[in-house]
Order: sequence, then structure tokens, then C-alpha cells
Amino acid sequence: MHILVTNDDGIDSPGLWALAGAMRDCGAEVSVVAPAEEQSAMSMALPPQRERELRAIIPPAELDGIRAFTHNGSPVACVTIAMLSGVLPPIDAVVSGINRGVNSGTNVLLSGTVGAAMIGAMWGLPAMAVSLKYHGPGPLPWGTAAYAARRLFPLLELTRPHAPIVINVNVPHVADPGELRGFRQTRLSEFFFGHYLDLELNPNGPAERQQITFRFARERVPEFAVDTDDGAVNAGYVSVTLLRPLIDGVPLEIPLPDINR
Repeated sequence: MHILVTNDDGIDSPGLWALAGAMRDCGAEVSVVAPAEEQSAMSMALPPQRERELRAIIPPAELDGIRAFTHNGSPVACVTIAMLSGVLPPIDAVVSGINRGVNSGTNVLLSGTVGAAMIGAMWGLPAMAVSLKYHGPGPLPWGTAAYAARRLFPLLELTRPHAPIVINVNVPHVADPGELRGFRQTRLSEFFFGHYLDLELNPNGPAERQQITFRFARERVPEFAVDTDDGAVNAGYVSVTLLRPLIDGVPLEIPLPDINR
């Protein structure tokens, strides 16, 4: 299987290379096409650029042999280039991440990580988005999320007949995979960031050019049921949510194998 690995945090993100390594550990042929700079919250945007550029790069030494490119555009543009440019062999699956921060609830509509996987699904390919809970400045346990991606690798083939579908994975912030409580298939939570966003206008500036300050009020975020993506991650489980474009409006039900230890 030839897997395209991409992200929205940019080519320099450690999570991107942890995911590429995880997919190679599963026996897949891996290629990387990722944004030159951070493209978070781009969703499925394909904005025009005056000068589009695809540049070959050298991957980290431990991933020697992986074809890697960077593009000065969005995650969706990276996947589109990989599919249509001819610089890569035919793509069999798209895996996006590992994102710095979960992509859960309504955030899946904003996420460039999920958007990249979704455009891959629209091409009819198995697709997975992997995100890791963020706890503020400090090292992130990329290895834990990479472990989860390896465990869920078989789901790519399992979901292939049901395309377009995205396996949306959110991983708790725990230092070691042994600290995970297991894996849970979940639904999207009711979380909407707008309900917890405080916005202030600076009254000291001119009325026509006031400065705006945003603050995310984490203290107001409620608890979510453990059968939701946010609730499962908060309870220490890896959340696995199946997403698909609402082409026919029919809920998708796929019997997944037992993915708990």
C-alpha cells in the first residue's frame, strides 16, 4: 500500500514525521507532501496562489528513503498535487497528522488535518486523520499517537469499500501507550468553540480600526459523555469516529473489529 502522509501543522512538525514513520513501520510505502508553513483551520480550502511551488526535501535521517515534498499552500492543495501532478506513484490511502491538538466535535469542520483526509476520501481512497490532545507548552507524546495510528492501520483496508469515509482519531495526552485505557468508537461531541470564545474590542484605538482580543474560556467547557470523541479522550481512551460527506444523508454503520488491547 502506498500512503500519502500530510498535515496542517507544516513540514517541520515532529508529528508529521512520527506519523510517516508509523505508517512505514506497518509495511506501507510512504510519501510525504505537506505545507511549507502552518495551515491550521484551513478546513478543505484550496485558496489561489500567484506562484504555486512544490519543493523536494530530505526527510529526517531515520526516515531515509521516504519521498518528501513541501508545498506553499493548504493541506487540500498538498493532497491534490500528490494525486494529479504525477510526481508520485498512485496513492492508495491518505493519512493526515499527527495534529497538535484534538480535532473533535464541530472542530472537524474547521480542521485542515481532517480536511486533507476528507479530500483524499473524496478521491475514493481510505483516509485517516490523527490528532493528539494539547496540554500547553512542553513536549508532546508523539509516540503515543504514533502507536495508536499503527494499531488502527488495518481500518484503512476495512473502510475502503465504504468510501468516501474518514477515520478520525483523537489521542489522549499520555506519555506512554501503556497508560491508554483502550480504544472507543465514538460519535462527535456537541462541542462548538464559539460558545467558549470571549472577544474584546480595545476601546483605545480609532473606532474604524479597533484591536480585537480573543480568549478561549477553557474553564467553561463542560464534561462530555464518554461515547463522544471529546468525552472518550478526556477519559483516557483513543477516540475513533467515522466521518463521511453527507452525499446521501444516510447514516453509515460499519462493524469494526475489537481494537482494544
